[in-house]
Amino acid sequence: MRTQRLEPRARPTQKRAGQTVDLILTTAAKLLEENGFEELTTNKICTAAGITPPALYRYFPNKYALLCELATRLMAAQNADLAQTAITKGGARPTVADMEEQLAAQVRITRAFPGGVAIMRTLYATPQLIDIRLSSHWSMVDGLKSSQTWLAARMSEPELIRRLRLAVELGNSAIEMVLEDPDLDEASIIHDVAEMIVAYLTKT
Repeated sequence: MRTQRLEPRARPTQKRAGQTVDLILTTAAKLLEENGFEELTTNKICTAAGITPPALYRYFPNKYALLCELATRLMAAQNADLAQTAITKGGARPTVADMEEQLAAQVRITRAFPGGVAIMRTLYATPQLIDIRLSSHWSMVDGLKSSQTWLAARMSEPELIRRLRLAVELGNSAIEMVLEDPDLDEASIIHDVAEMIVAYLTKT
């Protein structure tokens, strides 16, 4: 399998260029949501956005690089919210109520982000993008490790990292489940997983 280039060709340095990049990404997110990743092409994005292919290729070499940028922005929004919560709550014993709110906030952020649900679905289904997802999860762990002082005082650093890493995976699995299957009882799933995560993080 040929390795896909994931990084942008260039970063916009002027307002107009930034607007072009935002237009490309917004259009790509809309088409991804409507048609799925397999049907997404750079030509379709250009047509829908009303730009020429050279204008798109100036910033993105292929659709993988586009999705990488969309995913990076989505996960930055998710991680920022998680980090803020961790800073304000990290000094106390984790509670189920706090964990429920964190998980529910991640669901809200993903739904509100243009193409957010489709971006997450594609990240889990596209092998070329696994490093993007794993990098985000490890970024979450790093942020939580430094802020969770209550947990850090009760276990070794390797154990804390292992528990946080698994907690992140459990949380993301629950988020993916409620986003992909609207027939499920969202509140109950979030509550159940919050109980599991808190019990695991605080067990002695």
